[in-house]
Amino acid sequence: MNMTTRKMTSNINQAYYANKILTIVFIAIICFIALYSFIYIPDYESYQISDWMINYEGGFVRRGLMGQLLLFANTIHTFDVRYAILIIELMSYILFFYLLFRIFTKYKWSLLGAMYPIACSTTSIAVYRRDFMMLCLCYFSYNYFFKYLSNNKSKFLLISIILISISIIIYEPVFFVLVPVLLMQYWNKEKNILKSLCIFSIPLLCMMFSCLFRGNAEQVDDIWKSWIPYITQYVDIDNENIGLAIQFLGMTNKEVFAMHYDITFADNPLLATTTLIIVFILAYYLCTHIPIVDKYNKSITPNKDKYDLSKVICFQLLVQLPMFTLLSCDYGRTIPISLYTAFFIFHFSKEYGIIVDVTTIIKKASDNIMNLINSHTLFNNVWVYIVVVLFFPFHTFVPSLLYDNVIIHSLEKICKYIL
Repeated sequence: MNMTTRKMTSNINQAYYANKILTIVFIAIICFIALYSFIYIPDYESYQISDWMINYEGGFVRRGLMGQLLLFANTIHTFDVRYAILIIELMSYILFFYLLFRIFTKYKWSLLGAMYPIACSTTSIAVYRRDFMMLCLCYFSYNYFFKYLSNNKSKFLLISIILISISIIIYEPVFFVLVPVLLMQYWNKEKNILKSLCIFSIPLLCMMFSCLFRGNAEQVDDIWKSWIPYITQYVDIDNENIGLAIQFLGMTNKEVFAMHYDITFADNPLLATTTLIIVFILAYYLCTHIPIVDKYNKSITPNKDKYDLSKVICFQLLVQLPMFTLLSCDYGRTIPISLYTAFFIFHFSKEYGIIVDVTTIIKKASDNIMNLINSHTLFNNVWVYIVVVLFFPFHTFVPSLLYDNVIIHSLEKICKYIL
């Protein structure tokens, strides 16, 4: 073995151990903050808990299904609904970890690529939100749909459509990561737009009703009052202290759009836009270039599946544009959801031998971007990947390139918890 080869092998081995250490650091961050979050449950008035309490006691309203089921369970046997939410979230969290772990180990991807976005979501406000439950539902929706594309059995299509529809009723933003990509695959299979729209008519109607029945002031009062007899058994609360997520139902579309725009862009539109573009580019790079780990030879090498991953990630980020502009400002949640669902789609396309169609324009643009990145060997260096992970700004709202780094933010949060 000559000196150059020996030096290259040494660098690969060093990168392997650096990757392992950094992965362990992220796992520790995730475990600590998740454990703390599950021990110290938010109040009923908090956005995280009250979001689960939205129900149909004032009539049909978006996101009301889970709240109605929890309220119905309370009528049978009274319990502190916060602990029911904790159990649901904990089970979703564990299941999501397991599903993602299976995908990453199957393709020998570095777990660092999985740990990093999870750490971002965990350190933000996603622990008690519906995100991890919705991602699990997305996983099974994709699974049954691609299984249908593979063997043409209608029962799998029916199960997938039912899961998609339920997911939209529970949390309507998942429409953007579920329906566009799957509708396109079905249309690519049948080459009949009317038939495709008919098959997806129920999910489309669910989304339409969720947009039309987004809530009003009367429903806000009715929903909160329906919970008062049950939650006053555990905490001292009255009709005036309405949960933040339930209050949110009383806002008009114009007020919602303005609020999200102001939070993201009002202070400095140019800086916010530039920052977000950089974040999207770095997120794209991190998820298309997840290194492949050989645990037997203690080596770590560039990912060979980057082109297939790239087109799906580009598509999933593009269809989420409404969430990135006027419908949300929680980038520490919306960006990871785009990335995770892209991993799921990639996995099932490989699992069932389906070529994912994302339109010729997006595929061509994706290939051009990947060719541009691959033309510079620097970007295929594992050490560069590790450095980007360490300094990538990725948090709840509009990230700060200088401060909002997940490790810095996590350490700050840990110190706050301890002290």
